[in-house]
Amino acid sequence: MKTSLVKMIGLYSFLYALFTLGVLAYASLLSFRSGFSFPAVGEQMMQWEPHWWWLSIIGVVLHGLAYLKAMRRPRLMIAHLICVWAFVAYPLIPNYSLFIAIVQLVAVWLLISYHRPMQESEMEGQR
Repeated sequence: MKTSLVKMIGLYSFLYALFTLGVLAYASLLSFRSGFSFPAVGEQMMQWEPHWWWLSIIGVVLHGLAYLKAMRRPRLMIAHLICVWAFVAYPLIPNYSLFIAIVQLVAVWLLISYHRPMQESEMEGQR
């Protein structure tokens, strides 16, 4: 796989989604002490999110710039918009982090698996 700016931004999103899933797993383990409940996990996520909200700003800026670079490539534009949505949603509704992380991982897969169509000049060089 060839390294590109878009894929590096996708890597940031992938690592952030993994971080979120790890934090969610830890919050779930902590809630087992008092009897597991989804509201308890959501409350824990609401308490922790203020500590790393600024990482979401970095993600929004990166995907916003990548969106501008991806003009005329609908698949990339949609994937970047989904990632922007995810980074906005993490600090606003952290109790839905599992759903947000899954949707973000799908968008990252769209980014990473994208293959740019060949230009005519590139096709001539292959002959």
